[in-house]
Amino acid sequence: MDRRVSERGARSWLLALAAVFVVGLGLRVGAAWDPYQPQLPDARAYARLAESLYQDGSYEQRGNFVPRDVQSPDNYSPGLPLFVAGVYHLAGGVYLRLARVVLALIGALAIPLAFLIGRRLAGPAAGLIAAVPVAVYPALLDYQGMLMTEPLAATLLAAGVLAFLWAADGRGAPAWALAGLLFGLLAMVRPEYLPFGFLLALLGLLLVRQRRGLGPGLAVAAVMLAAFLLPIVPWTIRNAVVLDRFVPISIGGGKALYIGTYLPADGDGVKLQQELLEHDPALLRSIATVHQHEAPSQPGTYLLTSQVSPPAQGIATPQRLSQRYTDADFIDLETVLRRVAARRHPGLETDIALARMGKENLRHDVFDEPGRFAAMLAGKAYDAWRYGPRAIMRRPGWQVLHLVVVIGGLIGLILLAWRRRWEAILLGLLLLGAIATSALLIASPRRVTVLVPVLSALTGAAAVWASGWLRSHRSGPA
Repeated sequence: MDRRVSERGARSWLLALAAVFVVGLGLRVGAAWDPYQPQLPDARAYARLAESLYQDGSYEQRGNFVPRDVQSPDNYSPGLPLFVAGVYHLAGGVYLRLARVVLALIGALAIPLAFLIGRRLAGPAAGLIAAVPVAVYPALLDYQGMLMTEPLAATLLAAGVLAFLWAADGRGAPAWALAGLLFGLLAMVRPEYLPFGFLLALLGLLLVRQRRGLGPGLAVAAVMLAAFLLPIVPWTIRNAVVLDRFVPISIGGGKALYIGTYLPADGDGVKLQQELLEHDPALLRSIATVHQHEAPSQPGTYLLTSQVSPPAQGIATPQRLSQRYTDADFIDLETVLRRVAARRHPGLETDIALARMGKENLRHDVFDEPGRFAAMLAGKAYDAWRYGPRAIMRRPGWQVLHLVVVIGGLIGLILLAWRRRWEAILLGLLLLGAIATSALLIASPRRVTVLVPVLSALTGAAAVWASGWLRSHRSGPA
């Protein structure tokens, strides 16, 4: 009888999960079929890179755009364009909608993966609670309608976490290799996860050493590292040939460090651009001389540009006098950074120069203004986690969902550690890594979006544990 009840319960959980999965899959395929417009600049860049990879194997941006107004192709992580180019090769042509639909199918796998992580932590109820936010989280759906890395990275991260958990249960070298490979693929899509391949190999070593000794632990670490590096090393070799320097995955770290440590702009790229242009008229004049574009039609309070004549109508007098406009496409951040880097370190590549400038900022921040620097780091981390990306996440209902997932996930992590579960180390490293990256580099809510399946699993576990505690401490009349 108990066995039949158990089987019926398992079927009920699976049916509920299937219903949630169907909803999440339908939303993702719908977003991929009829995508959000306009597409983000990064999405357009990834599409151009994938097309050039398919056409002749080159990693370049081609199309109807001004080359000086886009980032270097090597600023972009190659994982997504390589995958989309593979889809094009299988399909026999550049079918962007097909690529988005395939990515939607992969993105939907984050739903059952979140369920399995939640079930591992606190049972099927926690798993089902974890699956619901992942299925409907609007930012993931928006990005599913574009060639953006977040949905693919969210699935890879959830799969990597689950593979690591299974491997730690004693499933042998193939499980450890799978975990390493998934985190290697994740790093190719989101390079900020590159350090985790080494950190998790070390964690695997420590876990196995405690149970079986140092030798097996070292073997596990070696298997994980080999699998982790498998998708990365070929691209690193390509970078050494093309860029003539050691770049594991992509450049751009120097830019992120310089922006993130620039105290006068609070580590914000938009404020940095305005600060540099307003306080260096010569820089502004030199850029405006080369970039002869008309001012935008919509007024705002974004960028000073005294070299451009404002439209005759549609701009209020204060804005006309201050000459500040929004969406100023005639001067972009990349151009400003290239000019600043060239002036500060002539002859150096932009990213290397910006990395040096970022290190100089960091030394100044830590030793000369530690209090202000600490406040900036805390503010940036808070801003990255307070809201989800995309405008839709500012709507009250979705904002509540985001806060429930984030706060519930942090509470779940604390409870997991309090219960002395080793899984808290694995999940804590991932969350701390995202917090540290947001604080030190560019504070982007998109990093938190990748963690939604893991945060949702922790939220589900917290809800189940809190419910159990309330039931066990409920008091009433005898």
